[in-house]
Amino acid sequence: MTHKRNLIIGMLASLISIVILPSNAVAHHGITGQFDLEQVLRVKGVVNRVRFVNPHAYVYFKVKNDQGDEEQWRCELRSGSLLKRKGWSVDMFAIGSTIEIFGSPDRRDPKTVYTETITFENGTVVARYQALDDSGNVILGERELKREDGTPNLAGNWSEPVRDGPPPRDPTPRSEGPPPELSLTIDGSPQRIEILPPVGIQGVPGIGSGRPRPPLYAPTEIGHAEASKYSGEDNPRFNCEPTNILFDYAFDQMMNKIEQTGSTIVITYGFMDLLRTIHLIGDFPENIEPNVAGYSVGKWEGDTLVVHTKGFKPGFLQAPRGARAGVRHGNQMVITERFNMSEDGMELKREYTVVDPVYLAEPYSGSNSSLYTTEKFIPYECEELKDETQ
Repeated sequence: MTHKRNLIIGMLASLISIVILPSNAVAHHGITGQFDLEQVLRVKGVVNRVRFVNPHAYVYFKVKNDQGDEEQWRCELRSGSLLKRKGWSVDMFAIGSTIEIFGSPDRRDPKTVYTETITFENGTVVARYQALDDSGNVILGERELKREDGTPNLAGNWSEPVRDGPPPRDPTPRSEGPPPELSLTIDGSPQRIEILPPVGIQGVPGIGSGRPRPPLYAPTEIGHAEASKYSGEDNPRFNCEPTNILFDYAFDQMMNKIEQTGSTIVITYGFMDLLRTIHLIGDFPENIEPNVAGYSVGKWEGDTLVVHTKGFKPGFLQAPRGARAGVRHGNQMVITERFNMSEDGMELKREYTVVDPVYLAEPYSGSNSSLYTTEKFIPYECEELKDETQ
């Protein structure tokens, strides 16, 4: 009887230790106690001190406040030993140079930041989990694919893949497409991946089949009526305005930048500089100010990020050039996206479904894939010159 009781007590003790272990592991990194990951901030300053020590390294920098006075800030990094193994060095942070930090604030000290990404003066962005070569460049394919909280590490720059297409028509070449020197692979050659046909159209998958046409919409009677009123002058792009979170994500093979914390994922679109925040904690607020990007709430289902977005202001799902019909959406539109990163961390697939009870007779679905790249993110900074003839 005593032996049996001791055996049961031992089993219970083992189970308790298993449950507690993950919390202790996370607490070791100082995240749950020291930093408030439900908040995010972005701060820029001038480096004045660097300490690569263990268990955590810190970079100190001066920030000018709204009154013009200098304040001492610091950003927390991983352990000095680990940073050095990953190719980081004190020399990266030259005294007097300007850095921009994206991350989360300390719970007790508002001038201490948990670092997610660092943007240097030359535009280079380095994320917390990335490895660097001897020249300080990010090593493609050697970043850590899991964050400390166990979720996939989506942070970085993602570019639409280069697709094969038909040869240019004489005498006018194609006006769209990436420059020939675009590099998405380690050896500098353009990356081409197999493209499956979108939902709703017939097509033959495979390399060399060209850019597939988008799926067909199924407008309601109201949608048809509004489409007939469309004019090319209604196109938001001609006014340097974003169209929507689906179209702009992949338009013209621009590069998107993803920044990630435990509470939010921020996507800066390479087209029209559209900014999206995906909230990983909490639900939709009662009152949402309608806008182009809407309000996004995301949840992790295993390694899949599922995002629901609503709160859009009326606009266009499709805004073509010329006299072709446009497809409108209303303020009742809801978009669901599912993001999945490949096992090697080099491809990010997005599947999406649009529901709009006013303008769409049935849901509209599609997908696209982006490739991880170490190329620098360049803001779009639109300047439309269509009316400037001189």
